[in-house]
Amino acid sequence: EEKEEEEEEWQRRRELPPWARPRLPRHLRPLHYNLMLSAFMENFTFSGEVNVQLEVRNASRYIVLHAQRMHIEAVRVAEDKLAGGVRVARSFLYPQTQVFVVVLNRSLEVQRSYNLKIIYNALIENELLGFFRSSYVLHGERR
Repeated sequence: EEKEEEEEEWQRRRELPPWARPRLPRHLRPLHYNLMLSAFMENFTFSGEVNVQLEVRNASRYIVLHAQRMHIEAVRVAEDKLAGGVRVARSFLYPQTQVFVVVLNRSLEVQRSYNLKIIYNALIENELLGFFRSSYVLHGERR
């Protein structure tokens, strides 16, 4: 019974889930990003934390954003300091469309602002993808 009550609009319409579509859903709008990175050049990895202030255009239990080849350590969603957090039911990477999906226990409310915090780490890539490394030669020295 509980599963039937939780059926989403996309399920009723027999559409693809938001994370399987070629474009990001438009139910959220990022207002501000705060990004912190630490690069470790000895093993070409980095760790980071991003805080994104989100405006809700349409109610949804899903947050879908671009991500690829990352290890997500923690995800938190909060309305504000007084209202506290919104419980994250689960989160997962969906490599087919190169997105990261956060599934919440309840829908985010329309015309409200929320903060999404993600702590992650990944490799500094050899190819032109995401945070990548490159080199050049200056006066015969590779840098």
